Order: sequence, then structure tokens, then C-alpha cells
Amino acid sequence: MRARQDRPDAGAPLMQALLADAAAAGCAARELSATAHDWASATFIGAQHRIVVAVAGEGAAGWIGGLPEAELRLWRHIVADLTIDAVAVADGEHVVTIGALTLVAA
Repeated sequence: MRARQDRPDAGAPLMQALLADAAAAGCAARELSATAHDWASATFIGAQHRIVVAVAGEGAAGWIGGLPEAELRLWRHIVADLTIDAVAVADGEHVVTIGALTLVAA
């Protein structure tokens, strides 16, 4: 994910927040891929993110289920929406595709 000169990039902080949240739930998580595209409405600017993580551990299913309601704190950004777009199980890990919309905080 690339930083834009006119505003901070939320990609790395979002990934860090996701991995930290998984760890707090007792899960081992690792990044598989992440992309972001600029997004704007009439009143907000931000980015749409597509993130794929692999999650293992007894709490993985519970963490995945609660993720759309999780409070992920990002510096200078707000997670406005987060969805679980796909979940597959491979080699004992849940491979989770996450969609997120981050907004630049005023």
C-alpha cells in the first residue's frame, strides 16, 4: 500500500490493528495480502481495503465472527466499515478475506 502525499496511509496501521486484535483473542494471524484504493464521497476521503489474513488457534472462529464489530483504533483514521467477504479453511488455518473502508479523521 502506498502513502499519498496529501494524506496519511491507513493500510499499515489497519493491518497492525487487525493482527494485534487477533493476538488479543488468542489467535496467531499473519498477513497474506493487502491492497487499497482511494475512496471519496461528498464529505469524506479515505480508502477501500482488501486484506487477506491467515488465522490459527482455538479462538479463530470467534475472532472472525466478531471482527465486523471490533473497535480497531487507528491513528488519524476511522474504520467506518469492515466486512468478512470470505473464509476458507486450509492446512488448519482460516484464510479470511476482509473488506474495510477507512476514513481520514478530521
